[in-house]
Amino acid sequence: MSDYKYRITADSGCDLSLELCESLGVLPYKMLFTMDGELMTDGMTEDSFRRFYDMMRAGGVAKTSQINPGEFIDFWRPLAEAGEDVLHVSLAAAISGSCDNARSAAETLMAEHPGWHCRVVDSTNASAGFGLMVLRAVENRDSGLGLEENALELEGVAHNVNSIFTTNDLTYLYRGGRVSRTAAAFGTALNIVPIMHLDYEGHLEVWQKVRGDRQCFKKLIKDVKELVVDAASQTLIISEADAPEKAREYGDALKAECGFKDVFYTHIGPIIGAHTGPGLISVFFVGKERV
Repeated sequence: MSDYKYRITADSGCDLSLELCESLGVLPYKMLFTMDGELMTDGMTEDSFRRFYDMMRAGGVAKTSQINPGEFIDFWRPLAEAGEDVLHVSLAAAISGSCDNARSAAETLMAEHPGWHCRVVDSTNASAGFGLMVLRAVENRDSGLGLEENALELEGVAHNVNSIFTTNDLTYLYRGGRVSRTAAAFGTALNIVPIMHLDYEGHLEVWQKVRGDRQCFKKLIKDVKELVVDAASQTLIISEADAPEKAREYGDALKAECGFKDVFYTHIGPIIGAHTGPGLISVFFVGKERV
């Protein structure tokens, strides 16, 4: 059993590194994915992220699947047997069936182990927006909040975690059904760059379209300024899909223009990157409630 009163768990879709999770006392489920049909495990390390995007740039096709109830049961059973309660933060239910599967598994294990408790929170987010919720759960735990109090606080702030994504490569958005073949072809020819966000429940939507990277850069900064609440008290989180220099450019500008306390950079791993491809930049912060 850990030194904590309860264990925080998540899955690797939170795009926090394995090293960071371990240092914070978070137990992550390293999700499976396939690359050209070969089954692989998300290593949650910088080297594994880079290898993944090298394979995608070489033409590899990655696919993911939800975590099934049996996998959650196997993941949590040692904690249940040790009597260590669990607060699980999940990838948005609107994006994956993993959230509902986690709830089903928790009910099964709680019936098998009376007195053990597992609470599942829908982050209503993805990538490091989901990761932001995990980090907040850690802060709440370390400040003394009990498991249920922590879960309620997370659910209270979930829809205020704003997520903005952008990429100038529409290939993967087309493959994932986010844009049509025609839109992808015209967008590429006309240098149209989509700005995407997550809606209230966590569905990914193309929100705006601008022409060229510079206009996208200016528009994203303007949007964050309008949406953020109390930037000076916040750490802005930026995730990148094998585009570290671009991420730093966005981070430096957003910190200067919006007044964030600091910036935390992380990688977009295979679970999200399989659907977005290399080159994606995403920013996450607490702001006005999403619609």
